[in-house]
Amino acid sequence: MPQKPFNPILALVGVSLLALLAAGVWLGNHRPTPPATPTGPTSAVASTPTEPAANPALTDKLKATAKQLATATDAAGRNAALAAIKAALSSGSPHEASGAIRQFLDSKTDATTGLGFKVGKGGSLKEAPTLRTWLLDELGQIDPAAAAAYAKVILNSSDSPDEWAVALRNLALGDTSAEARSLLEQKTAALLGNQSWQQNPSTGYLEAFDVAVYLGGSQLTPALANLVQQQSNPAVAHASFLALDRLVINNPAATLSTLLSEPTSMQGRESTRADYFARADVRDPQQRQILENYLLNPQISPTELNAFAGIYPNANYMISDNLLTQNQTPDRAALTGRDTASLQALQQWLADPRFAQIRPNLQSAANRLAEFVQQENAQK
Repeated sequence: MPQKPFNPILALVGVSLLALLAAGVWLGNHRPTPPATPTGPTSAVASTPTEPAANPALTDKLKATAKQLATATDAAGRNAALAAIKAALSSGSPHEASGAIRQFLDSKTDATTGLGFKVGKGGSLKEAPTLRTWLLDELGQIDPAAAAAYAKVILNSSDSPDEWAVALRNLALGDTSAEARSLLEQKTAALLGNQSWQQNPSTGYLEAFDVAVYLGGSQLTPALANLVQQQSNPAVAHASFLALDRLVINNPAATLSTLLSEPTSMQGRESTRADYFARADVRDPQQRQILENYLLNPQISPTELNAFAGIYPNANYMISDNLLTQNQTPDRAALTGRDTASLQALQQWLADPRFAQIRPNLQSAANRLAEFVQQENAQK
């Protein structure tokens, strides 16, 4: 994925993952890295949707929209059809709109929109490639409880990765029960392991990797780490990199511990693993201990240690709109404080005989970081 270095503490706003696959957009401070919350109240819901409200007129309009999309000869005609059905759905009660959408989805009727899969702010879609995907997104906004229940219908088959992406989001936002979370984790693992969807991944499939970030923890870390190794499939590898990177940012101790316990899971992508460990914040005792164990691990190659020294502490951040999570981008004061603490840790390690074997790497990192800290202090 093409990338370019950035000024320290400079935030650049990116777009969706589709755009990121063409060009990474990063907030960086030391050097570029290689190839990466739910909003609104939620409540637990029943496992099956309520009976749709009877509204034949609205159901007929949905069928007519499918025909219009199928016969439209240009983007303007397709956009007009979608705008008209959105207005129709908004004109009635949410219960009627929800019922009409579910009845239409049950019919299995579909039509392409000529649009991409593009996530907007808050996780809703700005564009959807099919009418069914578009309607699943609308259902999530109109009736979150029914959308979460209907998500289980979608996730009971493997018809469309794009529909799965929206269904996973709807389930996460509309059902907070323990059972729903367990199902969400199971289905996210199934999505990550679906080899047929990986062969020619849709943008929706790649966007769905954000559900693993939303779930947090470390259970899906090995699956993502294995996908990062797929250098013959750069889209999947990059999406996995981004998801795993956000897991490290959001839950560093658990994620880094898992990566450290399974060193072969990043075989061939050791420099990328170095970038992940370079995110460890030594001000947290647990993260510092994990980082020290990583640096003292004899299985870590000189090449990987050089990569670590070239970026520690890693403060490159990707900005994008995601299905479920929001990006964390520390401010100037936070970055400056972390740089200072990291430099102090490097100086302590240089004086510690345990680190004698890697002293040249640590010295290189200390020299580079000392310049940054000096520049940061001069700008105060």
